[in-house]
Amino acid sequence: MTTSLPLRTSTLIIGGGPSGLVALKYAKEYGPAWERGEAPVLVEMEPELGGTFRWRGYENAELVSSKQLTCFSDYRYPLSAPDHPSLPNFVEYLKSYSKVFGLDEHIYLNTRVVRLDKVGPEGYPHRAVLRRTGRQDDSEDVVVTARRVIITTGLHVTPNIPDIPGLNAPPLPPNPVEWIHSSAYHSRSQLQGKKVLILGSGETGMDLGYEGVLAPAKKVWMGVRSGFLSFPKVLNNFRVFGTTYDGALPIDGLITNLFETAYVHPWVASSHLRWFVSDFVIRRVLWLLTGTMAGCNQWAGELPPERQGRAFVFLNKSGKAMQFINRPFAHMSALHRAFFHYIDPPLPRGIDDPTIDIVPFPERFDPNDGSAVLPPPPAHRSKETAWKSKCDPDLVVLATGYRQDFDWIGEGYPRPEKANLRGVCDTSDLSVAFLGFLRPGVGAIPPMAEMQAQFFFLVTQGKIAPPTSPENYHLLHSEQSRIQYGVDYSAYMSQLARDMGSAPGLLELWWKHGWFITLIYCFGAAFPTFYRLSGPYQSPRAPRIVETELWDTIKRRGVAGNLFMGVIPMAFYAFINILALWVDVVWTLAAPILGIRRPPKSSYASKLLNRAEEDVTARRKESLPRLRLKIPGKLSGIIS
Repeated sequence: MTTSLPLRTSTLIIGGGPSGLVALKYAKEYGPAWERGEAPVLVEMEPELGGTFRWRGYENAELVSSKQLTCFSDYRYPLSAPDHPSLPNFVEYLKSYSKVFGLDEHIYLNTRVVRLDKVGPEGYPHRAVLRRTGRQDDSEDVVVTARRVIITTGLHVTPNIPDIPGLNAPPLPPNPVEWIHSSAYHSRSQLQGKKVLILGSGETGMDLGYEGVLAPAKKVWMGVRSGFLSFPKVLNNFRVFGTTYDGALPIDGLITNLFETAYVHPWVASSHLRWFVSDFVIRRVLWLLTGTMAGCNQWAGELPPERQGRAFVFLNKSGKAMQFINRPFAHMSALHRAFFHYIDPPLPRGIDDPTIDIVPFPERFDPNDGSAVLPPPPAHRSKETAWKSKCDPDLVVLATGYRQDFDWIGEGYPRPEKANLRGVCDTSDLSVAFLGFLRPGVGAIPPMAEMQAQFFFLVTQGKIAPPTSPENYHLLHSEQSRIQYGVDYSAYMSQLARDMGSAPGLLELWWKHGWFITLIYCFGAAFPTFYRLSGPYQSPRAPRIVETELWDTIKRRGVAGNLFMGVIPMAFYAFINILALWVDVVWTLAAPILGIRRPPKSSYASKLLNRAEEDVTARRKESLPRLRLKIPGKLSGIIS
């Protein structure tokens, strides 16, 4: 890492987590202004790289998204590595990424942004006041001006701490109950021998529940608001007709591309039909395999039925605590278990009471004895009766997430929730980007940040026009939801690829790379490497990665897995999309004849007809072989 800050830069990147590092790589390789000698600059307030993975991790924490989906498009984990590496291992991967691509010379650690202001429309409109920390030779702030700014400070920095009377808000008893936020949790020793109440049922809350049982804590409760949707990060441990299936398949790589992400008619996309159909099917398959539709082997803490699905919530992939939560509630019949059931791991030795009691989120804490005052559970979880017993913790752990503070950003800047160009930047100022501020329902943020960086550098340099097509990738949050930044991973990645011209057409893939890579693209998930097979960021490394690592994710599913998770869904969605296209074409052709207003220019069929007219014109100017090479590229821009 370098020491002396430059006073001027082409691109200032704020934050040294995965989003910042991948932004720096693309700024170095594809960013503008190198002829001016203004190298990009990344500043990180901590003494090491890694962001949340380095500074807000804890003992035994692992990635909940698979390595195949989490790592970047052209720098991969080896096949022999675990599917879900530990957080320290992932931090080492990020450091290695920085060294391999020569990023270290552009990185300034122990450097905090005190203030970011706009100083005018001239060539360097951004003025950042930077403060070096942990150094005795830098007592004064440094001012750096930049042509563009990329903010990658992330979703998990400032703890979100709700005010709970009797715990951390008035009225407080003389000896209030001890509490910490999950960001201050580091090891099981903090829970050992205590009665622990964990407030929050996200992936961190689930991890801490499991760690509490194994510490062992004297007692573990988990406070849940509306509910959660549990699914293990690895699909295994099912017993079907006497055979145990232990395929160890990461669930985030099971969704296929063809007709689910790629080649989807706009009517089908805007209706979210794919989400609702898959939810309907998956819930019934879960009932068949585990006896409950609330989640995968989830018997308590469920969401209201109308919100159980990928369209509404973030999938909770920390499933290790579920066997301890299920104990009072699981009730599969002997007949059902004879055909299908989920196999829990063996209970840990030396644990007196491995049960985690689900309780409602407390209203307050009693000032006399410090016990939690709990409301009745929500109506859809009325079977949960543990709340009737006394909940008197020694320690409360607030696994209540994080919030974003931007008090260091001056006037005139947008905020990530207001960035109207794919959640990356705003049409009012294309020199500012926010990377890593959208969260996938199931998937990973780092590859999304990579695609966002690609998108930003094309838009900010005027290489593509700001897209105006509607977006259909946001999860269906209610207006009351605290978190509004959820997206469907596959839909979002595919949308960015189409915007950039990186979404390959099938004919184009077959022509350039052959049938094998085309097959893998159809059956694979929305891996970022797929979008470097063609387009402005085409990489020579991509074909080899697809043929080896990404093929392995498909091969591991087996024949039955690819039939039920690939061929059958593709056939169904192909029928739906072809039907929508047929109706669209008939409507487009019939409207002028019947005197009905012509469909809007954004109509899918209108685009097809307009492109057909362009091809007729092109035939007069180009030879047939040249035309045949152009067709796949045009189709890839239309049918996706």
